[in-house]
Amino acid sequence: MFLSTLFVITILLLQPFHSSAIPFLSKQEDNFAIYRNTNYTVSDGGKVQSRPKRVAIVGAGASGSSAAFFLRRASRVVEKRLGLEQGSRLGEVVVFEKEGYVGGRTTTIHPHSDQRLRAQELGGSIFVEANRNMMKGVKYFNLTLVNPDISESGIGIWDGEKFLFKTSSSSWIDSAKAIWRYGPLSPYRTKAAVSKLVNNFLKLYDPTYLAQRGPRDSIEEFAEGLGLGVEYTTRTGQEWAKKVVGVNSKWLGEIWEGATRVNYASDMDHIHALGAGVSMATGGASQVEGGNWRIFRGMLDDSKATVHLGTEVSEIIPLDSKGSPQFIVRSNKTQLNDDEPFDAVFFAAPWHSSPISKELEANFVAPIPRQPYVRLHVTYFTTTQPHPLASFFGLPEDSYIPNAILTSAMTSRIQSIPPPRFQSITWHGEVLPGSGEYAVKVFSLTRLSDRFIHNLIGEETGWLVRKEWNSYPKLKTIASYAPVEPIRGLHYLAGQEAWISTMETQTISGREAVARLVDEWWGLGQGECENGDSWDWTCSA
Repeated sequence: MFLSTLFVITILLLQPFHSSAIPFLSKQEDNFAIYRNTNYTVSDGGKVQSRPKRVAIVGAGASGSSAAFFLRRASRVVEKRLGLEQGSRLGEVVVFEKEGYVGGRTTTIHPHSDQRLRAQELGGSIFVEANRNMMKGVKYFNLTLVNPDISESGIGIWDGEKFLFKTSSSSWIDSAKAIWRYGPLSPYRTKAAVSKLVNNFLKLYDPTYLAQRGPRDSIEEFAEGLGLGVEYTTRTGQEWAKKVVGVNSKWLGEIWEGATRVNYASDMDHIHALGAGVSMATGGASQVEGGNWRIFRGMLDDSKATVHLGTEVSEIIPLDSKGSPQFIVRSNKTQLNDDEPFDAVFFAAPWHSSPISKELEANFVAPIPRQPYVRLHVTYFTTTQPHPLASFFGLPEDSYIPNAILTSAMTSRIQSIPPPRFQSITWHGEVLPGSGEYAVKVFSLTRLSDRFIHNLIGEETGWLVRKEWNSYPKLKTIASYAPVEPIRGLHYLAGQEAWISTMETQTISGREAVARLVDEWWGLGQGECENGDSWDWTCSA
């Protein structure tokens, strides 16, 4: 998710009278720390393996980096059980990344290109308490969590013509205003519905559940096993919120749609229910000091992978090998191309937007469907203004304006008028404490002009960057997904994004692909806890 809907915390909970934000969901104790020592075995194939396996990974984003990390951890477990040296079962892991950096859509920039100033997230901005892999990554790689520094001076919901709701610095007043406008039932019912969703998601970290479940061979099977399948993905967020959760129209169209528009640039009638629910699951929102990408850099470093940045894979050639599959991988850097085959390939990028030759598709067990992506415009700039100008919204100069503006398209749908020109505007605090220079991020579906920005702040920007990219999939209603292994030995990781797209779920996608492979190669299962740890990170606190 790009931005935490922290404002929901204030008005969702019926006791929001603390100076610090209260998590949307109460912090759940980690009940999955199991210290059991079972005599786990390795399959006969793993015991007699004649040489180390060699693996290619296309993409160094969240899923590709996670695949490298979990695969190496799995191999170390197998090697230890067999009493062998590290590297005897898994040899070289080669990662090809077309960009010049690690992290994929999790990337940062520094105002004025000054590394001393606070890094600003262009892509995946925050993760939450329920995101166990991200949280463990922070601890494992000795990173530091920081407050996203959003909504410190209130939140506004803007419909393009007027503010529908505003919070201030007083939680007492905000709570009274929220209950007056939305009533107590809609917040309560939303909290209960999202709690159920998150609790189902947390099965993914339960070693007992995973050990009993075994590897999943399709996204459909994976989602249904969690109780997060077609019940959520074949109906819109609007239908689910009204008919199942039972919220009123104002809450749905203002608060909930503000969350889906900032997190997935989608209105409630254009996003599936799972995406809508995830948009509200914001308890304990955090980000990594220096950038969330540092978790994925840490994963690659720990995996000892060979990483080739600025390298586009142009062709994956299956070899006519007996028994186990093998592949030759070609890239735009001819000096890297060799004839040493890979035993498996993890494709951790959207298939149809990749320049790779599509000749391989003739051998697929099922086609990879085209996945439309949101083309998001991210406008980042600095200003000496501590909040937006009231005049930008057509209000008197002395009007109170929050420093985080979310939007609703409800009015535009009802009155058939244009929706707001932007998805969100957020002030992200000073770029350097005491500098008086604030970083501002604006999400929109079209390019914002210099005049728009000047009207917003009443001065020239101190620094300005525009980024346009495919930020995340359009989470349309869906019942079937891309194959996870379209040809034996080629594992496709991006298909799960149509189910839900977050940094955390991409780490899960990488882990799930590894689980299928290590089960095949070595008979290694998930949730195999030994001395309080496991290769899949499910047995450690």
